[in-house]
Amino acid sequence: MSRVCRNGVLAAGDATPGSFPAGAAFFETLALRDGVVACLDDHLARLRAGLDHAGLAAGPLAAGDLTAWRAALRLLDGREGVLRLVVGPDFEELGLRALLPSPDVFRLRSLLTVRDEPEWLPRPKSAPWANSLAASLELRSLGEGAGVEGVQFDARGHVSEASRSSLAWVDDGALCVPAASTGRLPGTALGQLLRCAALPVREVAAGVPHRADAILVLRSTLPGGAAAVSRWDDASGRPLWSGDPAAARPLLTALAAWRTQRCVSLL
Repeated sequence: MSRVCRNGVLAAGDATPGSFPAGAAFFETLALRDGVVACLDDHLARLRAGLDHAGLAAGPLAAGDLTAWRAALRLLDGREGVLRLVVGPDFEELGLRALLPSPDVFRLRSLLTVRDEPEWLPRPKSAPWANSLAASLELRSLGEGAGVEGVQFDARGHVSEASRSSLAWVDDGALCVPAASTGRLPGTALGQLLRCAALPVREVAAGVPHRADAILVLRSTLPGGAAAVSRWDDASGRPLWSGDPAAARPLLTALAAWRTQRCVSLL
């Protein structure tokens, strides 16, 4: 159960997508480590883009008022955890839940849950995000642990994203990412990687990158914002791709350095 601060007041609640209030709502998730978050501005910029499109006003947290953030964090009484900011009509809700250990290396598993069509492009991070929840439930039904991410494809069979993460891979000297047309979310860690990687970037609508030199899972709550992939299996568990996680090290190092320079203390 999360602790929740709603409109500046501590309240009972559970800041998970299934618990969001009815109606239009947008959310962002950040890791809080020793009172510090990375790249807060990137998260709030994506959040405000959704709010603006839906005609909703940004409150003090969505507007980036650090005084309001620090006051809310004092109410939540935490220095470490996963912060989830949810904004909808007339409310801002900041929740804090436990930050679980993160794998250093991931394995991917293709899923049958098709990525749905976004409300608009670029895709907003909106509630209740039911399609990604369905993908997570499918992955859980396969008995996979925390070190495995499920990959969603769009209706045409193109790689879109993982159930809780963005995906990127290196192929023929270029950094490849799923095209926006696949319904993937414009991940904040993904956008940071695109800005700091010393490689040409290609947006692609394609299937499994069988010949990729390296594959990355990108998630803002991971240490450094990303992790390498060692293997990719199909929906029945048969291997589709395998590689040396060390091949992703230069990109992981560049991304971690970029994020470190953009840390904000909320204490």
